[in-house]
Amino acid sequence: MAAELWMDAKGVIERADGDTESLLGFRNKELAGLPIALLHPRLTEPGLHTLWIRRRDGLAVLAHAVVKREGAFGVCRAYLEDVFGDEAERARLAFQYALFRGLAFAAEYGDPDLLDHLRRVGRYTSWMARGALGLSEEDVARLTVAAYVHDVGKSAIPREILYKPAPLNEEEYALVKTHTDKGFAVLQEVERHVKRQAPWLYDVLTWRWAKDVARYHHENWNGSGYPAGLAGEGIPLVARVVKVVDVLDALLHARPYKSAWSNADVRREIEAKAETEFDPKLATWLLAHEAEWTHDSDDSGGDAPWWP
Repeated sequence: MAAELWMDAKGVIERADGDTESLLGFRNKELAGLPIALLHPRLTEPGLHTLWIRRRDGLAVLAHAVVKREGAFGVCRAYLEDVFGDEAERARLAFQYALFRGLAFAAEYGDPDLLDHLRRVGRYTSWMARGALGLSEEDVARLTVAAYVHDVGKSAIPREILYKPAPLNEEEYALVKTHTDKGFAVLQEVERHVKRQAPWLYDVLTWRWAKDVARYHHENWNGSGYPAGLAGEGIPLVARVVKVVDVLDALLHARPYKSAWSNADVRREIEAKAETEFDPKLATWLLAHEAEWTHDSDDSGGDAPWWP
């Protein structure tokens, strides 16, 4: 993405050419008459600069800027080019990936199965995002990243309850259920700092989906879940996906309080709850692709390249 801006001696933009809409969020004609300082005050200084330039949406884009004087009347021309170019979106999503994986690891530190669980949840989520939802590769990446922090609120739950090798009592279960609202609160606070300190790396849709997943992945299709008692399509789609993915992984693999279930037992459980707990369309798709439940050739522990 590149653009050229011409400014008068007072630093007012007279003309703009190039892909200003992608780079700055303004159409070319909309920039005419605006002060260049709105984008960055150094865009009137001749020379080569690398600057965080303010976009129309309030975010920032890292750009190389070549500023030259044109003639003897103080007119300037600035050529701008996005440093990341076509990799800008990838850079934002890679940042979200690293941040969310770190948050997820910290939230459940001490769980010996944690890294494998995160890897499997990521694999199942991307698999369903492509096959069941037909999302673009960028949105597959967003949903996969959001799925990593589904249980980030468990950072506020005592470890002796999280890893208790026996069924929880009523009081303990009530405390564990608070992890959904606590996860939402954790992500809101981290999001606030990212938007303030690194807005050029903030991806609004990834954060929206992550907060929806953290808060609503224990809602049930029939409205009997928590924390809000949402039902049917009132539950965010991304939360419905991660709910069935999380349950699939929990059933197929051993946990401190249970043994791994057979595929046949998992199938019966999903069939039985397809219209009570799970989105019936997602459950039907999952059951139709049983052969891929345990197909897993990635032994990287989650350190393999996460997005092609």
